[in-house]
Amino acid sequence: MIQALKLIGEGQWQVWSRVVGLVGPRSLRYARFLTEHDADAEDVVQQSLTRLAASPSLFRVVQHPWAYFLKIVRNEAIRFRMKHQRPAAISVNLLTEFQFRSEIAIDPLEVAERQQMIQAALTELPVDQAEVVILKFWEGMTFQEIASVMGESPNTVASRYRYAIAKLARLLRSLEGEAAHVS
Repeated sequence: MIQALKLIGEGQWQVWSRVVGLVGPRSLRYARFLTEHDADAEDVVQQSLTRLAASPSLFRVVQHPWAYFLKIVRNEAIRFRMKHQRPAAISVNLLTEFQFRSEIAIDPLEVAERQQMIQAALTELPVDQAEVVILKFWEGMTFQEIASVMGESPNTVASRYRYAIAKLARLLRSLEGEAAHVS
């Protein structure tokens, strides 16, 4: 994906469909987190791809093309929210795309229950902390790349991640305790 973005930056448009296929689903997931609505997320990604097409040479010089593209997506989502006067929010549908990876068979009901608990815990985090968790966990980005996307220092991003993980652990323990009392 990174190489394909760099090729676009060099004007090699024959890889455009490959780039859209690679970045589309992942950037759509991030845009859904930022906008909370599927249709809005699609608009944001479309506008981001339009910006990429309008200024491809930028991708030739950036160190982290994927992080740079996600920064474009983030900026477009902010513009979209401002234009439509919608506050930032955490998407409650985000975890439906999360795939649990395990070597052992897991009860689907248990997986669904755990997803609901994670979803509930994520919505309790401040948006900036949740965004760092999403980019780190789902996108596998480094703190440097996340810092580039968010326009923050890597230390700030790492700190937000640490606070978010600690808070998620507390929230999940609390939610698991509540679930045990209900059962």
